[in-house]
Amino acid sequence: MSLRKNTVWNLAGSGLPLIAAAVFIPYVLKKLGSEAFGVLTLIWALIGYFSLFDLGVGRALTYEMSKLRSANAYVEISSTLKAGLLLTLSAGFVGMLILMVLAPWMSQSWLKISLEWQSDAQLSFQIAAAGVLATTLTSGLRGALEGLERFAESNLSKIFLGFCTFVLPAYSIYMHGPILWVIALYLVGARIIVLLWILVLMRSHLWNSNSTPTLHHVRPLLSYGIWLTVTGIVSPLMIYGDRFFVSATVGAAELTLYAIPQEGLQRLLIIPTALCGALLPQLAASQEAQIKTIYQNSYGRIAGVMFGVCTLAALFAYPVFTLWLSEEFAKKALPIALVLCIGIWLNSMAQVPYTLLHARGNPKITALFHIGELVFYIIALYFLTKKFGLIGAALAWVLRVLLDLLLLNFAANNIFNKKLKPL
Repeated sequence: MSLRKNTVWNLAGSGLPLIAAAVFIPYVLKKLGSEAFGVLTLIWALIGYFSLFDLGVGRALTYEMSKLRSANAYVEISSTLKAGLLLTLSAGFVGMLILMVLAPWMSQSWLKISLEWQSDAQLSFQIAAAGVLATTLTSGLRGALEGLERFAESNLSKIFLGFCTFVLPAYSIYMHGPILWVIALYLVGARIIVLLWILVLMRSHLWNSNSTPTLHHVRPLLSYGIWLTVTGIVSPLMIYGDRFFVSATVGAAELTLYAIPQEGLQRLLIIPTALCGALLPQLAASQEAQIKTIYQNSYGRIAGVMFGVCTLAALFAYPVFTLWLSEEFAKKALPIALVLCIGIWLNSMAQVPYTLLHARGNPKITALFHIGELVFYIIALYFLTKKFGLIGAALAWVLRVLLDLLLLNFAANNIFNKKLKPL
């Protein structure tokens, strides 16, 4: 296996769509206006957030496939994959129904969307709900691809979907005007196309007549995945949930000032995410003696590289926002961006111990940490946003990721000291 090659594919999968974001976001923002663009960021967040209904099966499949691949258990690979898809299909359907039910309340009262956009927003959220099923199934399949070291195919699908996320809203506006529900329809259609393509890629495993999914294949996915589901519920709340809180507190019209710096800077995490995505199957299949060396090298590499990246992001935030959007936007968004840069650096380092815990079969630990962090984050977000507004929301997030880093490092040290064993 090649950690470097797989990392490069992961970087391409997450990084290339940023070209489309840089080119098309200014056009979409100009045509939609601040409030409608804020609603569009919520649509993006909802489709991503409700991928939690894969029950953690995507990550669990990466873990299981890595072990089965190293053991050359090809029939078991097919049976485990089919079991994973049955789980994601059932759970995705439940997620779709929940979002369908919540859509009217979100659009009409919870998010302080103006009357002008309420009807369009509600239909958009309902269409996004239909995309949940495709999202959960795709999540499971991509996890299986990465566990089988097929990072090229996994990331080609991610590149396509990433470009569609930013290109399709612009295309929809150009063809049909600023109508949110039409944009949502295009976005869901793209996810269905990606799902069908990955199903074709995995056809040799899915159509293996010698394999039959049983409870024996379901149990390890559920036991591993249930804790990832907890993380899947809690973690996006701590990444994107502040957008909903900001919208409910100061209104959707102000959300753009927070969401655009957050969305842009979160993209810097593609660097540690790319490495850690390739690192997971390697750590899962490695011998005990190799793990600590791989871990320490990866941690030091990410800490150094991301310090430089975040410093550059802080230095260039103002000129980039000025050239990309406007000087007025840059002045208002700069303090938020500077605070978030600190959090991005802390969060990038936290991904290494997070990956180690998952690779050694300890997803329960990260889930319990995230539950405790969520309580802390809600309290900090409430008081800091009430007192300091948008900058307070950014400060609350930085404090949360600092706590996350400290807890994960503590758990990683316990693994190396053999005080923490796989669950």
